[in-house]
Amino acid sequence: MDKLNKILFSVATGLTLMIILAVASAAATFIENDFGAETARAVVYHAWWYRLVYILLGVNLTGVIIRRKMWKKGK
Repeated sequence: MDKLNKILFSVATGLTLMIILAVASAAATFIENDFGAETARAVVYHAWWYRLVYILLGVNLTGVIIRRKMWKKGK
């Protein structure tokens, strides 16, 4: 379980998830340009994996903030 926490709540995992979102969004832009907005929504933006990446990124960022006690810094 500790190894899963280290992987899930690491900065490297967050950066990887952000890169996946950036690449997917860029691909959706090209799809939208060639095939229209509805196709881009159906293929990328409303796909289960795109939403999963967003959820994982939210969990990751929350975990990193809690793990590193970032809300306490600056006081």
